[in-house]
Amino acid sequence: MRTEGETRPAASSDPERIDLNEVVLALSDALDLVGSHVVQHGKRVAFMAASCGRSLALEESERSDLLLAAVLHDCGVSSTRLHARLLEADLAFEEARGHAEAGAELLRRFEPLSRVAAIVGLHHTPWDSGERRAADPRVALLANLVFLADRVDALLQARRGSDPLLATDELRRWVFVRTGSLFSEEAVGAFLATSAAEAFWLTLETHHLERALRDEMRLEQSRSVPASALEDLALVFAEIVDAKSRFTAAHSVGVARLAALLGRLAGFDPRTSSHLRVAGLLHDLGKLRVPDEVLDKEAPLDEGEFAKIERHAFETFQILRRVEPLREIATWAGYHHEGLSGKGYPFHRRAEEIPLPARLLAIADIFQALAQRRPYRGPLGPEAILDHLRRFVEAGKLDPRGVELVAANLAACYRAATLDGDAGRGERTSPA
Repeated sequence: MRTEGETRPAASSDPERIDLNEVVLALSDALDLVGSHVVQHGKRVAFMAASCGRSLALEESERSDLLLAAVLHDCGVSSTRLHARLLEADLAFEEARGHAEAGAELLRRFEPLSRVAAIVGLHHTPWDSGERRAADPRVALLANLVFLADRVDALLQARRGSDPLLATDELRRWVFVRTGSLFSEEAVGAFLATSAAEAFWLTLETHHLERALRDEMRLEQSRSVPASALEDLALVFAEIVDAKSRFTAAHSVGVARLAALLGRLAGFDPRTSSHLRVAGLLHDLGKLRVPDEVLDKEAPLDEGEFAKIERHAFETFQILRRVEPLREIATWAGYHHEGLSGKGYPFHRRAEEIPLPARLLAIADIFQALAQRRPYRGPLGPEAILDHLRRFVEAGKLDPRGVELVAANLAACYRAATLDGDAGRGERTSPA
């Protein structure tokens, strides 16, 4: 179902609404980071599936659903280990079902994308399976197109380093012989028709893919959603990030809740507080690129491992700044490891260059991390956390006024950082 049918030709012209296609395409960059060494899998799958969809008599809404589902098909994956396994050509489909169902469950929680959840949930389901036969026929076809494109890209990645044009006949034969078992006759026919052109394969190269996918997005149905819905979409992505490690469960939600509380205590207006909450939910998007073994390591990180960690704020900044409604949020989230002395990372901004919301987000990030268990230590209590924050002030890292806001509201800050549940909005994040 559409969000009350909102299809608007120029969503970006209305400051109270955002173009969902544009935001999803930007946030899909975060999902593409999970592969660490193999990136843009989601975008290649989306381009291939959309290309196949164009050769079929799909309705406009179906084409739009197919594109969004393909871009987001691996939203149930945040582990680099699992991502690598899913790209193996000999994947057993029972192994893949878990992440497909997890992704579908995430999307069901965000109403504007709930209609593509069923497609994502079926995207590793063989055509000859009972599960497929029990599904809605059109949903099953769209899911099968995503499945086909996903498997073709897995085979392509096994041949990385060689010219894709040298493998096209082999890949097309591989798909054809699985007609009726893995893939539907309709999906295979569409793939064989569209993949006959060399341009289909050459467009999958990184320097062509981004432009092609943006063109596809512009051709499809524009989905406009209220700007307030951005918080709910951000919560979905926060859950993906926090699922990456057992030590970071609810980290982004706790940071968002505490940052919003500090914003209100600092006198921010509701819009700024809302944007700060979104920045808290999305501040660690770039961590999806960090290998699992680095985040879960119990010993001190070596130089190379710390370098992998240092990238994450920059990746977050680059992902969010691509969309106009997220530009301000991108700065706050991208600066959450900057220090007032200029010795933070990755931009080495100094005090006068770091806006107050970014300073408060940095405090919330450190506070919440100290309140959580980590591989190398247990959780700290509020007084111990405050001692750490004040030492960071003395070292020139944190804003002294923000830390004093914490000191004056320590119990409320601790509750905000550690309370289980969703990130909430407005009155639900009240310290009361």
